Amino acid sequence: MGKPWRRGWQTLLVLLGMWVVAAIASAQAVSLSSVAQSAAQTAPTGHLPYDPSGYRPPSLSLARLGQDPVPARVLAGEFDSRFEAVSGHEIWAPKRQPVWWRVTLNEDVAAVDSPQLTINRPYRREIELWRPGDDVPLRRSIYGPDTDFNHSTRMIVFPLPQGLRKGDSLYLRVLATDVLPSDVLIQPLAKVQREDMLHVGLRSVVLTAMGVVAVLAFGFWAGLRERGYAYLGLTLVLQILTLTADGGEMRVIPWLNQIAPDSRTNIVLNTAAVLASIRFLVFFLGLRTTQPKVAQILDWLSVSLGGLLLVSLFRTWKYSALYGNLNLLMVIALVLYCAAVAVWRRQREAYFLLLAWLPLMSLLVALVGAHHQWWPEYHWLEYAFPVGLAFGGLGLLLGLTSKLQQLRRDRDTANRLATYDSLTGAMTRAAISQSLRQAVESAQRSRRPLSVVFFDIDHFKRINDEHGHRVGDETLRIVSLRTRNRLRAYDLFGRYGGDEVLVVLADTFLRDAVRVAEHLRESVSGSPLSIDGRLLPVSLSLGVAELLPGETPEQLLERADAALYASKSAGRDRVTGHSPDTVREVVT
Repeated sequence: MGKPWRRGWQTLLVLLGMWVVAAIASAQAVSLSSVAQSAAQTAPTGHLPYDPSGYRPPSLSLARLGQDPVPARVLAGEFDSRFEAVSGHEIWAPKRQPVWWRVTLNEDVAAVDSPQLTINRPYRREIELWRPGDDVPLRRSIYGPDTDFNHSTRMIVFPLPQGLRKGDSLYLRVLATDVLPSDVLIQPLAKVQREDMLHVGLRSVVLTAMGVVAVLAFGFWAGLRERGYAYLGLTLVLQILTLTADGGEMRVIPWLNQIAPDSRTNIVLNTAAVLASIRFLVFFLGLRTTQPKVAQILDWLSVSLGGLLLVSLFRTWKYSALYGNLNLLMVIALVLYCAAVAVWRRQREAYFLLLAWLPLMSLLVALVGAHHQWWPEYHWLEYAFPVGLAFGGLGLLLGLTSKLQQLRRDRDTANRLATYDSLTGAMTRAAISQSLRQAVESAQRSRRPLSVVFFDIDHFKRINDEHGHRVGDETLRIVSLRTRNRLRAYDLFGRYGGDEVLVVLADTFLRDAVRVAEHLRESVSGSPLSIDGRLLPVSLSLGVAELLPGETPEQLLERADAALYASKSAGRDRVTGHSPDTVREVVT
């Protein structure tokens, strides 16, 4: 997988560790101070304050009424015999059907610790509570006019300021849009505040981390114009919106407070997030070329989910969630399959995908099954899923960056192979021709001198015929090395064809170019070449020309080529400069 992969994964682990430490530290510091303050205010002389390590919630019994009568009749006791006892501490309600619950205390609850009735997982639920002696219920919900901003969105909290005696009953009327159960407990205010602070701290760190990764993704997309970053950023933004809608953070924005509780919002956001993640997956693993059949199936699933999204903009039907989740499970199965195939083929990015998304996909399967009551919902999923989203987003950002780095390295290698000759290290003919054209245009605009040197190896064909092409190649390599070492760092040196070499000298007049050409000649003819243990004398013939006003690159090369042939006609192993009027031998 290579060193860059290891560096990226180590960075991911370090950042994740920093998030966890920051979440625990920030939440713990705030919660402990609030607990201490609450305990100081509520504990009278001689009463031990709330101890989180030894706390045990009071025992209570639950009973459920399978109908929705007038509240006054329930409170009057007419339906007490119809309540059915339920074991445990969980309450639930069918979608859009109010359900009555009776909570009976099995022991006394003192008022000194400010007891609170708490109901967790309150998402999209409206709850009414009648305490002993109440004629009018207390109403609580995460959204709407009954929102309680004194507590976090982790729980719905009802105060019990008078405490409760053994045998007292509390009546709850629950209206829900999902079927997930909630735990009912009675806890001291200090414990509720502590859990609120822990919840807010962790949610803040996770949502901030996801937001930062999304901003980075969009920033890379704007700077690099790589659409994979846009897909990733869009996926994270939609997941952030989904988390804040379900988690209740949207309630602070008035107009979102109206649409977030709607079940259509959840379906639309989740469906859009899955669609964006499919587009990212197809791009990230290059499925169009590497696994076209899988890409086609994902396209069909995208069409299916797109239809669900359009329908859900107007209304939901009984099986909307089931239909969307079945599509999601199929996407997860395809992701695992194509990632496994990519790993088998040693696609570098597949390792990032599996490490970043495998935990997240496992959490998604657990959540889908719990939503449809295929298996119980585990409490740790409440925090594990958002952490998994943040972790997966960062992992894929690093993976995408690594993929693009590899693509750029491959592109640079291809560009180098196209620009430089593999045997001599000189520029290719196409590259030197393009560079010459740019140099000529620059020199003409700035009216600065420019000269070129054209040379080849004398009797090079004879070397190939007598000693073989391998010796001929080695001759080319050594000649290129010796001559290139005599040039300035910014001079251009290219193999024009066969044994012909073109040198472009910027800011150089003809007389200086001729002097440079003589140095090139001497670097080769001054000492024989040592190849395979034998000394091979080699010489060069060179032609030099200086750019004239208004001259084209082709005309300049034509004059340099004419000077080269003048050197050959005069006996080889010499330099000839081409003046504007005639070809004359400048150096012999």
